Amino acid sequence: MKKILKKIMPEPIKKKYHAYNQKKLKQRVASLPKLSEDMLAEIIIGKLLVNKDDTVFVHSSIDKLNLGFPFYNTLNILMEIVGAGGTLIFPTFPKLTSYKFLKQNEIFKQKRTPSYMGILSEFARRHSQAIRSLHPTKSVVAIGKNAEEITSHHQLSKRPYDKNSPFYKAYELGGKAIGLGVKTTYFSAVHVVDDLLPDKMPLNPYHDELLTGRCIDINKNEIEVQTYAHNMDNMLFDLPKYFKRNIEPGLCQDLNIDGMNFFRADLKPCFDKMIKLANKGITIYKY
Repeated sequence: MKKILKKIMPEPIKKKYHAYNQKKLKQRVASLPKLSEDMLAEIIIGKLLVNKDDTVFVHSSIDKLNLGFPFYNTLNILMEIVGAGGTLIFPTFPKLTSYKFLKQNEIFKQKRTPSYMGILSEFARRHSQAIRSLHPTKSVVAIGKNAEEITSHHQLSKRPYDKNSPFYKAYELGGKAIGLGVKTTYFSAVHVVDDLLPDKMPLNPYHDELLTGRCIDINKNEIEVQTYAHNMDNMLFDLPKYFKRNIEPGLCQDLNIDGMNFFRADLKPCFDKMIKLANKGITIYKY
């Protein structure tokens, strides 16, 4: 119903509705207890179970946390926790859906195209040590020990979450995923399972057409990258409900702390369980 309303709603009404929702969100967040830097660090270590030397995929919506400090210090907190032996990964997708981005012949610039996956991901993208994967619609940036290994070869991913992708490599390295201000609704790496087992999915999550994305790499070379784009009409799933029903809390868990959303997941055991379930016909998709 929400999708239908969005399609038929006039643009001025959409803008007013969005502004109203943003105002209500700010009011709600402002009413929550403030998080100090030490408190956030305690949550990341004690509740999200992030340790030194971990590889961590970070999903975030900083606007939904009532921080008592400048948001950009969140990146420093994460870097201090994982240390020099750890790696942080942030999705840095463009503003448009993958299909629209590619069909409109937009150009992805590895160094310049902004991330629309939250202000923390954009701040991480601009970090001096950040390395960005070369993919027009599903790029990530990584900072830390395994950054180069994780981001290399993404341009070979026709399915953007396949074995060449940073998402799969984080899984292969036994990494973790966390959400700051978000539920597992935003746990993008779950599509690794789709791309590992395309024949087990009840539907094709992608458009049938193999599309070509125009990219400008870090050395200003123009490169064409072939990839499939998700068909948003098939993206019907409720990840929090799926995880609650099918995956043990020790592997993946949504948390609400003082009215703020977080999640944690151990990628290897979590995805291994999801693969076993997919082989039995149990997937994230509603059909």
